[in-house]
Amino acid sequence: MRNRYSLFLVLIIIFLSSLSTVCARTFEGSINFVRETVFDTTRINIYVKDSMVRVDERDTKNRLVSSHIVNLDKEEVYALSYSKELYKKLLVSSYSNDNGRISVKKTQNSKEINGHTCSQWRVRDERMNTEVAYWMCDGEFEFFSKLLNLLRRTEYSLAIFGAIPEVGGFIPMLTEERTLLRKEKLKIRIVDIEYNNPSSSLFGIPSHFKSVNRLS
Repeated sequence: MRNRYSLFLVLIIIFLSSLSTVCARTFEGSINFVRETVFDTTRINIYVKDSMVRVDERDTKNRLVSSHIVNLDKEEVYALSYSKELYKKLLVSSYSNDNGRISVKKTQNSKEINGHTCSQWRVRDERMNTEVAYWMCDGEFEFFSKLLNLLRRTEYSLAIFGAIPEVGGFIPMLTEERTLLRKEKLKIRIVDIEYNNPSSSLFGIPSHFKSVNRLS
């Protein structure tokens, strides 16, 4: 009887360990954004692996404009210049919550975007004369909230998402920014989400790159 009871406990422990692993699973792969204004169209590519994130911004001609590597656990952010073969570690300041100047309304509006059901969050900033509608998708995107909170504390803020409050596991499938007079300023949309295992080389600084205090 004791052996059966011991076996039962072992099976329960294995089951709970497996369940914990599944529940703790977070997104890994790549997410591609398109940013559209009346003047041009640019792209943002985000790659995620464990606690590492890489953010690449590309111009209208798909040329790499900026590249940043982020360690979410260590709270480290590096800016890379591939044209100059240089990199810089960005200063991360103490956390400060400056969302007091904005108002957030999580509406009852919803729609399907790229096969995902999204809820509308409206963020209003009268001082900046803007209102941003975020169509938020709930999922396993906890990294996104950590990424935004960390980048807000550096000189590279990824400001296009700067007005989003604490988002948990949500991510904006579509972002629409307008003036308070409803004139459209920009639109950012996710065009592709890939669940895969990115190469670790994406999150490393090339060995021949030199460390500098300024990239410009």
